[in-house]
Amino acid sequence: MKNSVKRLLFVFLPSLFLAASPLGSQATVVFYDDFNSYVNGNLAGTAQDALGQGTWRQTGASAATPVQVNNGTVVLGTSGQDVYAPLTSPISITDGSTFYIGATVDLTAAQSTGDYFLHWTPTVGSSTIFPERLFAKSSGAGFVFGYDGSSGGTVNYSSTVLSLNTSYRVVLAYTGVNGALNDTFALYVNPTDTSVEGNNTAYLTSGYVGTGAESTTVAGINLRQGTAANAPSVILDNLTVATLFSDAASAAPVPEPSSVAIIVMGGFAGLVALRRKR
Repeated sequence: MKNSVKRLLFVFLPSLFLAASPLGSQATVVFYDDFNSYVNGNLAGTAQDALGQGTWRQTGASAATPVQVNNGTVVLGTSGQDVYAPLTSPISITDGSTFYIGATVDLTAAQSTGDYFLHWTPTVGSSTIFPERLFAKSSGAGFVFGYDGSSGGTVNYSSTVLSLNTSYRVVLAYTGVNGALNDTFALYVNPTDTSVEGNNTAYLTSGYVGTGAESTTVAGINLRQGTAANAPSVILDNLTVATLFSDAASAAPVPEPSSVAIIVMGGFAGLVALRRKR
């Protein structure tokens, strides 16, 4: 084998190996939207299959009071259209695995009964299965967050009151546990350590709550404008779905380079090295 061919293999094989390995190909951020590239107006189309800004679509048939984009944030009202976006790669919930949803939220109003405004779905576009729902209701002069695993469950609310008109970085952590109806949930609010989940005190923890079976796949992320008499008014930004706590805790996670990018960068560096040797 000629020396030039050997040198090329030496340059490109490590890059190919890295791209084929989990380190080079496995993305931890499977959804991120900061809404900064959108124009003010409707976030999604006003029909279920009409593509809106980004990849957002309408959930179900109701197009009343469309979800709005306002200066790089999403504004959720107390009733109206619900929307969803597919993940770039669905997450499989296996025993012992955890996935995370992060968002920056500012509640401008809340009501005493409470309702949910954020959840995910196991099937993209489903208008009937809404698991792992984040609730909010008023408490004194502020509000509290709550959690419900599926329709019909009792909502578990925290006793720690938060302030209206204040931005919070929230991280939802969902962990699969062997057996039926025993997965666990934790909610972190403004985590002080954005790198390690265990170094933070959860705002709310819960076992699985609900009447339906636990889902095994996360395929889409959903925003909801709830019941007019119950729902909070929410400004939401920097929405993330990831398999690492650090990515969800950050308002601007850094995406991992793709396999193709790794190959190109590695090959380019190698060709530069060869040219210098000649």
